[in-house]
Amino acid sequence: MTSGALILWVALATVALSAAAGNALVLLAGSLARGRAWTAFGARTAASLLVQARLAPLTLTLVCVPLVTLAFWRYEPAQTMEATGVALRLLAAGGVWVLVVTARRGWQSVRATGRVVRAWRQAGVPADVPGWQGRAWVVDTRVPVVAVVGVGRGELYVSADVLRACTTAEIAAIAAHERAHVTGRDNLTRVLFALAPAVRRAAARLERTWAATAEEIADLHARAGGDGVTLAQALTKVARLAPGATAAPPIAISAFIGGDDLEGRVRRLLEPARHPGHSLRGMPFAAVVPIAIAAAIWGLPEIYEAAEFVVKLGR
Repeated sequence: MTSGALILWVALATVALSAAAGNALVLLAGSLARGRAWTAFGARTAASLLVQARLAPLTLTLVCVPLVTLAFWRYEPAQTMEATGVALRLLAAGGVWVLVVTARRGWQSVRATGRVVRAWRQAGVPADVPGWQGRAWVVDTRVPVVAVVGVGRGELYVSADVLRACTTAEIAAIAAHERAHVTGRDNLTRVLFALAPAVRRAAARLERTWAATAEEIADLHARAGGDGVTLAQALTKVARLAPGATAAPPIAISAFIGGDDLEGRVRRLLEPARHPGHSLRGMPFAAVVPIAIAAAIWGLPEIYEAAEFVVKLGR
């Protein structure tokens, strides 16, 4: 096998190994999510840790693949032919499988989101919504809708039934809640979840726990500009309009009602506000990037030797 082809195979093998290592962290975090381990932190801290755990396969892949590829490109003799072992072939096939499954999942999620948004657009008209600064649509659907769509500025979609049922103050509280989703870039997080390969059951558990925590953060932001009672009343009214219709939305959509913790959200809104904790969103960048740079400067020979071991394994 030529050096160029070998580098490609090694990169694919690294994808498989990185995804496997990241999945170990997902499984560990998913087991903790079964209990109440995350409630020991404030909502912001818990959300940050949940995101980092769920994205571990993607983070490790984005860090390790360039490092291993760089090491192999730097130290593998050019214009040489090298036989590969069974281990590298199996791992490379695993890397291809990870990429295909991830691309398929991302494409299906994008299509699902597109179908929902197109249906809302066809049933909606642009409108001014109290408390909302960006573009907003009033939609006429059987199931009441309150949701922000998009990963940038976000567009608000509100059912006409919701506007009729809620007061102006309640609509403003809803808008404040949805603005918090935009500020927190929650829809972008959902997109990244779709692109991070992981064991389905453990990943789904982490995503549900994060979604509930993200709703708590948005509720805290909304009540900061007013009172919790107004938002609790809005939650109750919207939920009564659509009993049982609380399925999680596709990616790039943050819904006002979603999941199964409505009672808990209302109870928190009527209680004194709890400290949300501190965001650790920048922690992976602050920790991983210096380590990756140090590895690229001083650790490339060792990385190359480890890759060569995998190449020769089973030969």
